[in-house]
Amino acid sequence: MTKRNNIIDNSDRFITSDIKYGLIYTENLGWIDLGHANPAGAERLWFEMIRARGGDSEFYEVNYHQSMSKNIHGLNINTGIYRRCMVRRGLPERTLQGIALSIFLGTSHRFESLQDFWPYVYLTDSGYSAEDLVSNLFGFYQAVNYADYTSRLQICSKEKAYRIWDFYGPVGEFKNKSVIPLLFPDPIDKDKKHEPYSGELPLFMDIIKPVANPNYVRELRI
Repeated sequence: MTKRNNIIDNSDRFITSDIKYGLIYTENLGWIDLGHANPAGAERLWFEMIRARGGDSEFYEVNYHQSMSKNIHGLNINTGIYRRCMVRRGLPERTLQGIALSIFLGTSHRFESLQDFWPYVYLTDSGYSAEDLVSNLFGFYQAVNYADYTSRLQICSKEKAYRIWDFYGPVGEFKNKSVIPLLFPDPIDKDKKHEPYSGELPLFMDIIKPVANPNYVRELRI
């Protein structure tokens, strides 16, 4: 659950696997959760995609998961989404990136849906929070392109982020089941209607297309 005190001034730092938490507001992607934008999980997936181990002469195995831990009345509960897939050998890198994106987004959707069920729905507003999927996608692109795109984000000041939070309310109250960013106009801008609206993905986050062709990738039931 993202809280107001998670907002930080991140304008002088890169979003890397060392950054575990924090919330920033950006002009082009809206709210970004730095935990979700952390590329470490996507890096593990991409490493499995390119190392091509296990399986047989035609397909190799790729494992990926997203998980969480919650303390419920003193009891630690761990859960998550775990997937095993078989990927065809010998595919070009762009196709592998598309397969990785399909696995990544599919897992992300299942994970966000999981948080809407008992007991998590009573403890958190995190399921499909407006910033979750777009933050995930940002981290994915950093991972598969071996790049740091922090400079591509139009990061707002901490003061503006607070202003947006205080006017519209907690970001978790706004749900977004798409990777398209949800933008919140600055409440002091009198020329704009003060309602959240869907923006557009920047070009660097809209190049890879998901590939789920069963001739290329098949999921194994756990």
